Amino acid sequence: MIKTELEIFTMAKITMDTYQARYEKAKKKREERFRNLNANYKPGSPLFLEERNKITPDFEAEIAKARNDLMSEFEDSLMKLRAVETAKVAAISNETKTMMSVLDCLETKTVSVDEYKVLAEHYGGKSYWIDRLLERVADKCGIMDSMVQPPLSVKLEILQTLEQNVREYIDGYDGENKCFPVTSSDKYIYKMEESYTNSYSNVRLDSREQAKRMISKALNEGSSLDRSFVLANMLRTSTPDIQDEMLSILAEKDPAALHDPTMQFTGVKNVVDRFIKTDGELVKAASVAMEKADNAKSHQERIGILWDNFDNRHLRKKIEERIAATNDEKLRDSYANMKEIKEEQKQESRANKGE
Repeated sequence: MIKTELEIFTMAKITMDTYQARYEKAKKKREERFRNLNANYKPGSPLFLEERNKITPDFEAEIAKARNDLMSEFEDSLMKLRAVETAKVAAISNETKTMMSVLDCLETKTVSVDEYKVLAEHYGGKSYWIDRLLERVADKCGIMDSMVQPPLSVKLEILQTLEQNVREYIDGYDGENKCFPVTSSDKYIYKMEESYTNSYSNVRLDSREQAKRMISKALNEGSSLDRSFVLANMLRTSTPDIQDEMLSILAEKDPAALHDPTMQFTGVKNVVDRFIKTDGELVKAASVAMEKADNAKSHQERIGILWDNFDNRHLRKKIEERIAATNDEKLRDSYANMKEIKEEQKQESRANKGE
């Protein structure tokens, strides 16, 4: 499985978050219009009544459009993913037939966990039907983790549940319902993603994607002490690139955790201190810039905000993630244009220096 096949889960989260943001923005606009109505119109006058009678329908129309646009885009992506997963079942290449003829004999044999692990690492993820064969071998030998992707029926059921959750959120969110934060949380989405992939079997994730899931798992540990120890252990045992991604995500989601006493442990302190010194403020600035860009009143204003903060690598990551998840064409084109101009500026600067 390639990472892009998992982006439906990221898209589900962003769809819900985006709807929430658009709902709150429309709600504020409605409240502002009511304030202006009371301040600038004579109560009971024809103009007052005309304006008053427009406010709520306009709000409802804006919300309905947001709901329809976001859900349509999400359902379109779901349909494409279902087609991809279904096509895997129908694809039986000569290579698959050859591998199955070699592995068929294993269905009557008993293999050890270590032997099975070697087989799964070598053959797993190569073909839907090879995965099903390995799954049967694991079941016969009492091996609990098949280390391969689940069957189509399981995946389609998970996608149906995901679609239902997103639809219920968008249909029911009103700014006050307390149930929705659970179904829209990282923990809930990642749990579904984990089931969809059988604990990420044969999935290749880059360092940032790995870090996101590690941070989500750590922050959902029972007590604050448990969370602190899990985070410290993850940092101590991770590679430098994953450490950097973990700390940047942590600085955004739970900055106080960076100053927890457990972050003073050997093998952790130097990493955390260096990050706080070099990147702590950049993460904050990236979040502020992205929020301003989301609330910009025009496309030009948004581009200006992003341009002013373009040298912030954490902001660039946010932009790239947004483009990957939402396929925002305007943002994608603007981002590509900004990168091109920045590169031209660098080349011009080098030329002026005689490099």
